[in-house]
Amino acid sequence: MFEKIKNKIFKEYFFTVNKKKLEDSLVDEILRISGMVRSNDLKVILGKLSKSENKLISKEFSWALLKINKGHKVKEIFKVIKNKYDSDLLSKFLELLEYSVSSGTVTNQDYKNIVKDFLRSRELIDERKSILLMQKYTIIFAGGLIVPGILGIVISLVKSLSENIDVTSIGLSSSSSLFMISYYCSILYIIEYIIISSIYLSQIDDNSKKAIIYILILLPVSLLIFFVFSYII
Repeated sequence: MFEKIKNKIFKEYFFTVNKKKLEDSLVDEILRISGMVRSNDLKVILGKLSKSENKLISKEFSWALLKINKGHKVKEIFKVIKNKYDSDLLSKFLELLEYSVSSGTVTNQDYKNIVKDFLRSRELIDERKSILLMQKYTIIFAGGLIVPGILGIVISLVKSLSENIDVTSIGLSSSSSLFMISYYCSILYIIEYIIISSIYLSQIDDNSKKAIIYILILLPVSLLIFFVFSYII
């Protein structure tokens, strides 16, 4: 199970990295295309892209040019590339290329506008990610370290104090009863806190499946810290 989770994490990581590299290079390629005189000639554009320094762009558009030269429909070829990378910039660029084939009315400024909109959108997304990233690590730090540590110290204090006070007045038979109630309630609270935090963290990552990954990582760490701190005093 852990092997599958690890492979999934690495797969998502490399997909995100490759997608960002492709988008960064595609911005430069689109700006170059916007400076071309014959910007509506699809095969010329694909030929330029097939010689890109970015290996992903070069590979995908070399394949697209080959398929189109063999008589495949442009729309079907572009759909395959869109689905492969799930990139808003790439999708809009390919849609504009499709439109240029059918209408021939796409201008150099249209290509520049795609880049401008993408960069503005990325700036807003990056700002949002920075805020969410701060929240994310605050929750991880609090849920994984601070909360279980404090509860562990409190339980340690309860154990020490309960030996010196009369607990029969609050309906408990012995001091050990007070300790056990506090002890198991604290563990229950930590489990509940980790589950809720993990769900929220997965929402920050915009991937609900990651909740189980956070639980599997944070829960053992939190309980370990709780057990260690509960024997401090």
